[in-house]
Amino acid sequence: MIFRPEKIISGGQTGADIGGLLAGQRLGIATGGTAPLGYWTEIGDRPEFLKGFGLIENTSPDLEERTRENIRNADATVIFTTNPGSDGTLFTIEFCQVSGKPHLVVSPTDADRVQLVSDFILKNRPQTLNVAGNRESNSQGITEITAETIERALTR
Repeated sequence: MIFRPEKIISGGQTGADIGGLLAGQRLGIATGGTAPLGYWTEIGDRPEFLKGFGLIENTSPDLEERTRENIRNADATVIFTTNPGSDGTLFTIEFCQVSGKPHLVVSPTDADRVQLVSDFILKNRPQTLNVAGNRESNSQGITEITAETIERALTR
């Protein structure tokens, strides 16, 4: 049985965030989310690129505020990370917990990552799914691994 969210959102950072948005576009699922002020990414401001995914600009440049906004606006969050102890990942997990929002932490190297994501989505049935995780510079290849994992999880 397949369940597909109506929308996939993220904060628009390089890496896992963009991977989630790419998966949504490839599958014909609406995309969006909240990006920091200036549509900032680790490779600079990217308003034209991120607006193409339907992201809106936060009034704050604070990455934590962007993260909180996306968690609030989603029914569940999937976090792709090679370092679950990193500051950004820990903040995301903690805010999901404080907000009572379901979340899944998955490594891009997990052999069963597609099944884990598929089971999580089927169990929680989020209408809006937030995708978060490592930047591309911290985890080379995570953009495409995230996109491929979500695509496969939603088409099983």
